[in-house]
Amino acid sequence: MQYTMIHFFQSLQVPRVPIRCLQAFTVLLFFIASPALFSDVYRIKIGDTLLIAVIGQPEYTHSVQVREDGRINYFGGDFDVVGQTVTAVNQLIREFLVKDNHVSNPIVMVSPVLQENGVFVGGAVKAPGRYPISPETDIGLYRAITLAGGMAENADRQGVQLIRTDATQKVETYNLSTNRPYKDIRVNINDLVFVMPLSTVVVQGQVQTPGKLFIRDEIGIEQALARAGGPTPEADLTALIRIGKDGTLSEFNRSEQFWKSTEDNTPLSSLSDGDVLYVPNVFKVEPIYVTGYVRNPGAQRVRGPLSITQAVALGGGFDVAANREEVLVHRRDGMIEEVSLIPDPVEGAPSQQTLLYPGDILEVKKEFQVNWGLVSTFAYILISGIGIIIQLTR
Repeated sequence: MQYTMIHFFQSLQVPRVPIRCLQAFTVLLFFIASPALFSDVYRIKIGDTLLIAVIGQPEYTHSVQVREDGRINYFGGDFDVVGQTVTAVNQLIREFLVKDNHVSNPIVMVSPVLQENGVFVGGAVKAPGRYPISPETDIGLYRAITLAGGMAENADRQGVQLIRTDATQKVETYNLSTNRPYKDIRVNINDLVFVMPLSTVVVQGQVQTPGKLFIRDEIGIEQALARAGGPTPEADLTALIRIGKDGTLSEFNRSEQFWKSTEDNTPLSSLSDGDVLYVPNVFKVEPIYVTGYVRNPGAQRVRGPLSITQAVALGGGFDVAANREEVLVHRRDGMIEEVSLIPDPVEGAPSQQTLLYPGDILEVKKEFQVNWGLVSTFAYILISGIGIIIQLTR
């Protein structure tokens, strides 16, 4: 069978290669082609490793990992492959190679590879998943994380866990901070690497550098302000607003000496994962715009964020023709969100309240209404037509 396959590939229009290389490559193809019997049955899953081979072009032979988002990356091309057959992925790769002028007439073989030997990398990495390694070797902890795309933005470099799957079942924690010296930490086959994620809070409004802060557990409001560069001269520290992860609003009165704590040296208040701290402007009241089917549309002057319910109330409430089930929120940065106002049937309330910030626009759409006059007209025409047809057939 080996020489039959050699004769077949020799007859194809591909560049000439030495016969020994062709024999070795044919043996490889025999193993690659064996899953092709099931190419229209097997559906590719997240975590699969695909071996992509191009006949006569060994530089384009490469193994790729199906990421958590269901996609693979192959020579700069990004492909959605989860749920597709091997035949379909084969065609995708072929069209890509031709379109980008990599290979003029490629013969592509795509095959899933068994992943009995590998390491799993999860947590705060860019591409978590299982990555195959040779059963005869091991790799370093840094390289294992690199295989997963490196650490994500919210990675806790001081909390990298290596979970051994041998008889010891040991959990080792390492500090991989950039200011620490390199340490050779070996990762064995089937070990688990988990990078702990940091909590995230957001500071908005009148601070020097608004944006995300990555923290462990909790952070005091005074520390959050300091890490955001401190307040601007326009900041109103007497009316700081904390928006909880569940959408609840709390207002805090701070003096200019916001770094001071209580008598027992505990922070005056703190932020935890998912919280937002908003610092209003002391000199002006900024508008939130309520438009559409409310009784009094227009700009509503506020000093901080509002819930959708509060914004609708400031706009005089819903109009009779308003859609009370969903609204549109136009953010100041151009993003548009469609927000459902129907309570979650399981929890009884929305999982997280959507807030409007100064500069945002709330658009209340019109409720879909049936034009019964038009419906009755069409019904009359239809019935009349049916009557005429019956008369003609008689």
